[in-house]
Amino acid sequence: MVQCNSSKKLSGLRCLLLRGGWATYLKGFCPKPIKRFVRRWFPCTYEAYNRRKWRAEDPYADAEEILIYQAKVDVRLGIIKEFAHNHKGYVGACREMGVPYKILDISGPDWIEIVQECSCNAFLVHPSCELSVWKQMYDERLRVMVEDMGKIIYPTYDELWFYESKRRMCYWLQAHGIPHPQTWIFYNYDDAMEFARNTDLPIVFKSDFGSAAAGVKVFRSRSRLTRWVKHCFGKGIIRKDEDPRDRQWDSVLFQEYLPDVAEWRIIRIGESYFGYEKLKRGDFHSGSHLQRYARPSSELLSFVKDVTDKGQFTSMDVDVFVTLNGRYLVNELQTIYGHFGSSEPQCMIDGKEGRMIWDTGSESWQFEEGSFTQNYSCNLRVNTLLRLLQKQGLLTTPPKSSQLVSRPPRGD
Repeated sequence: MVQCNSSKKLSGLRCLLLRGGWATYLKGFCPKPIKRFVRRWFPCTYEAYNRRKWRAEDPYADAEEILIYQAKVDVRLGIIKEFAHNHKGYVGACREMGVPYKILDISGPDWIEIVQECSCNAFLVHPSCELSVWKQMYDERLRVMVEDMGKIIYPTYDELWFYESKRRMCYWLQAHGIPHPQTWIFYNYDDAMEFARNTDLPIVFKSDFGSAAAGVKVFRSRSRLTRWVKHCFGKGIIRKDEDPRDRQWDSVLFQEYLPDVAEWRIIRIGESYFGYEKLKRGDFHSGSHLQRYARPSSELLSFVKDVTDKGQFTSMDVDVFVTLNGRYLVNELQTIYGHFGSSEPQCMIDGKEGRMIWDTGSESWQFEEGSFTQNYSCNLRVNTLLRLLQKQGLLTTPPKSSQLVSRPPRGD
């Protein structure tokens, strides 16, 4: 219960908003304009509401934080607690697969002692991205865990480094010569304004931090574009429906406008590949929540395999633009990606759920029927990490194929 006292300097209205009954109302019945009003004028209150909501939606919120049932493998994994409870997928996966785990909160001042004393062989991570300061905390502390404490995390730090950062992703693509839409990043106001006054329109603006097209705009008007640049280098911008304290300022990122491309989401976890076409709504594919299931072409799958092999990535979503002349351009790289549901399929061919696998014997892509996306695909991530530990000699009891991920196809 939040205490309403003078020391915290909360107004009477804010104290009222923080009560549990208001959170229930806000979630179930409150119109969006009221939610936006609370978010804008009472951001701390809205954050407190979100924390209650996230906990209420976590089926493992009251489960034991240390595994108490019989283990099927001889390692223990640390599950890094995430502000929005997105670590719940890892908890569900470990419980289903019989993998010992311990939930660890590294957000406090004693986080190094917690990591040092946890007796975990490796750590499963899903950084928070609701606020940029939360993501910064994970970036800083995970880097210390890996580089200074010698800990193993999954996904790897290299994969997590450009999670929800379009600038970092662009730099990586450029450095490795991977085709992507032409992109311009400015930290100088005069250079950005010169570009805005002379570039061909339309042009796409993207905030560095943000997902589902929340920070994306297409500019077709020169005057609107130049005003936006002034805004970015002035008081900064806030993504749609996001915390008003979380402003991004003093830089801009522009991307060429490609109106006639298709976009495919291809996901790699371990040696499993999934894919579907992201359909367009308005100007954007991202955030449309529209998709078309079909078999990804072998050329597209091989392109994504090459990209992920180059970065040694084994937990990566690669969103690829396919141009009218058949070129592939990487639009997004995200080690954690949106999921339709806790176990909804990410690949379906002729109505059958499954995954794509590269068969080295025939040197071809093969479809394997089955369900592989339990717990937001975290079963596959846990499996991939266990295989890594086995290769490093840290796991003597390898996971059995029957306990990993596959189960009979839906409807059978």
